[in-house]
Amino acid sequence: MRVRSVKFRGGRVPHGPAVIASSLEAEVLPPRTTLRDEPDSNESTQDVGGAGAQEALVLADIGQGQQENDRPSKKRGRGPAKGTLFDRLRKVGKIPLVIQEGHRGPSCENASIFTGRLTWIIKVHADMRHASWSLVPEDEKQELIDRVRADFVLDWSRDNHREMVVSHLGDKYNAYHYTLHKRYLKYASHEEAVRGGTDMVSRPVWEKLCERWASPTFKEKSKTNSSNRKKLKVKHTGGRKSFIRILEEKRALALDMIAFYKETHWSTRKGQFINADTEHKYNLMVERLAEKDSEEDVVEAAESIFKEVLGQRSGYAQGMGHMVIPDPSPAMKNSRAFIRLAEENQRHKSEAEMYKSKLDQMMGDIAALRQNFSEHEKLLMSYRQSELERGSESHRETHEDA
Repeated sequence: MRVRSVKFRGGRVPHGPAVIASSLEAEVLPPRTTLRDEPDSNESTQDVGGAGAQEALVLADIGQGQQENDRPSKKRGRGPAKGTLFDRLRKVGKIPLVIQEGHRGPSCENASIFTGRLTWIIKVHADMRHASWSLVPEDEKQELIDRVRADFVLDWSRDNHREMVVSHLGDKYNAYHYTLHKRYLKYASHEEAVRGGTDMVSRPVWEKLCERWASPTFKEKSKTNSSNRKKLKVKHTGGRKSFIRILEEKRALALDMIAFYKETHWSTRKGQFINADTEHKYNLMVERLAEKDSEEDVVEAAESIFKEVLGQRSGYAQGMGHMVIPDPSPAMKNSRAFIRLAEENQRHKSEAEMYKSKLDQMMGDIAALRQNFSEHEKLLMSYRQSELERGSESHRETHEDA
């Protein structure tokens, strides 16, 4: 019988008869592959080390699988916002905002970009171990404020600009706490929540929050807050959009405050007010506006009736939300300190306007001087050019005579 041979580096090796495995185990087990990060060892220790590493990997996979199984199932949705519009605008420079006097929020088209960016700053850079925004240390607050100021055009000398940034950061911080707590409540038990965790915060932060949420003090406070929210009578249909943005968008339609109230409390889908209480307040506003003198300004009268019907609350502008700085109460308006501060404020405003007009006049004078200087320089250059031309002509004539 002719024997074929196969050529290897060491020469030709003849094929012999097929070797049958001595046992089924030797035939089934695949050859072990040495990983690049494993140390070289002899055969007696290599099998033991490989088995130990494989067992550790299996246990790690089991633990990770158990942790993934403990997490509640996630519904398919849009996913986290990418912030692409912010990135495009930020490449040009700081993003401008329009903040009206007396407002604590932007009323321009960049308002949604502003709120979305603050949400991202809180999720990425804020330490969520604190129970609320009021308990965050001042140095951590200042770091977050500096990040906001680095992205948007703000006049930090104005009170409402500073209040806007601080209040919005506080709202986003507390709202993210609420989102984390909702994730905690999706678990069947406290132990599963601690074991399952979340990818929204680090594990030490999550464990600390779970410990707080499981305490009887927090549960009692949460129960009280839920009960108070159910007592809310007047609801609105504005959605996530702030009232000041809706007011600015509808200003082109010349809406007064009574029409604005209907706009934010009327359900288009149902074709009626959102509840009986809002309808009663609106009808009362319309009746009182009809009783007013026809010669009186309708817009001012509607604004006065709007505030009168909704009433006043300390530190809050009724019907306008937290983004509007409320008017002082009648008792505060009649106090001597308020009157003195109001007079000083008016005097400072008058002085500021006077200095501004003087500055504008000085800038105009400087612009006129620059214009005169430019014209004088042009005349001087023209004179020098003409002198050079005359000199060259006289030199040429002298050369020709010679």
